[in-house]
Amino acid sequence: MDANNKLITTFSVTIMIACVYYIYKRNRNKNELYLTKKPSNKGFKIVEDRNKGAIENENEVVAWNALGLEQPLVIAMVGLPARGKSYLVKMIIRYLKWTGFECEVFNVGSYRRKMGMASADSSFFDNSNPNAQQIREQLAMAVQDDMYMWLAESSKRVAIFDATNTTISRRKKLVQRAKRENVFLLFVESICNDQAVLTRNYELKLDNDDYKGMDPKKAMADFIERVNAYEKVYETIQDDEDNGQISYIKLINVGQKVITSNCAGYVPSQVAFYLQNVHIQPRRIYLSLTAENLDDFSCRVGGESSVLSEAGRQYTLDLAKYIQLEQENLKGLGKELLILAGSMSLHAETVLHLRMLYSCYNTPLLNELRGGDFHGLSKEEFKLKFPEEYNKREKDKLNYRYPGVGGESYLDVIERIRPVIIELERQRRSVQIVCHLAVLRCIYAYFMGTTREKIPYLSFKKHHIYKLTPGPFGCKCEEINPAEELFIA
Repeated sequence: MDANNKLITTFSVTIMIACVYYIYKRNRNKNELYLTKKPSNKGFKIVEDRNKGAIENENEVVAWNALGLEQPLVIAMVGLPARGKSYLVKMIIRYLKWTGFECEVFNVGSYRRKMGMASADSSFFDNSNPNAQQIREQLAMAVQDDMYMWLAESSKRVAIFDATNTTISRRKKLVQRAKRENVFLLFVESICNDQAVLTRNYELKLDNDDYKGMDPKKAMADFIERVNAYEKVYETIQDDEDNGQISYIKLINVGQKVITSNCAGYVPSQVAFYLQNVHIQPRRIYLSLTAENLDDFSCRVGGESSVLSEAGRQYTLDLAKYIQLEQENLKGLGKELLILAGSMSLHAETVLHLRMLYSCYNTPLLNELRGGDFHGLSKEEFKLKFPEEYNKREKDKLNYRYPGVGGESYLDVIERIRPVIIELERQRRSVQIVCHLAVLRCIYAYFMGTTREKIPYLSFKKHHIYKLTPGPFGCKCEEINPAEELFIA
């Protein structure tokens, strides 16, 4: 053996001995911490042992959504009147609150009406009227003051500044204020040149307090003059604003085209991705629990039985018949239907007849909340054998996570089904969802704007369909018993 080979062999043996010694020291005590660091300014301590997770929070749980919100976020709307800004605001607020953010809207128009200027005519919005222009600027600044006072109470808040903000000079003031307050500022501009959409939006505007009790024709004429006054000074967002550092999302015809710039950070990028998928096409979203099965009689955690009861088998047929009749009355892309269901045998049994009529996709994202070590136990067994855990869950169903591998909480389910929500917003087709109770609660809460604290207590009936119809002012829900509807028909 030459000198080089001897050197390599000696080095290899040394490395092996070092590895064996390291593993021995590491496993000498199961509870011995072998990696520690000082607590960070976020309150975390990095630990690792056989019985603990990789990250332990010494004080309080910091939610994943806090990532990217080391500083508060302001979303400032931009656009002419009746371009869908308020619609987008409602969508953003609903999504961010559902995912766990504390959000608030600060609307300059609402503040103006609150200050006794509800009946301002089109001349108030004309830039050739210096007195009115000064008042408008003062109103905008006053709303900003309120907004920043609210933001100062917590660094994990998102505020939406809802105003036209149609000039470079106005946006420059917003940028300067945001920098002074150490706040991330994201502009969202809505541009609409679809005449059919504009006509519908103009008609909706006549319902606000500015035109209450006014003749519709006169109100429409005044509103068009107001829009014309804004158009004279309107400047769309340019890339060179704020020395090229301006952060913005520009939407054209509500999702037809989307342009983003400098949307760095977790939350701004999430908002940008979300807005790329929203639209205003008419469609329906049908929600249904799985058909009645043997596990329903014992309320088992994560029930998986695919053996349907007699009533359950009948419901699978009624569901398909009713949905087919409903969809025949729709027009456009909304007439087409997509079936989304969980990946368990029970889901397949429930959509047995539906999948013969429509495209059907199964995904584990729609499976029931996982029970970890208690998976498969009935409610009574859980209560008798593990009273302490049962009481913990009863006190805080939203945050309680079942112990053991794969155990989930309602908050985990919300995170899990976020891709489903994005898909539901993206789809132009109508969609039928078939899932278990916890998942249905989370999906329903998103569309109806239910607060997270109420999600675990939402009540839904077996063998009923919950028809959701998204619209400009929110989502309508209709509870339907298909067996009764088919009997009447």
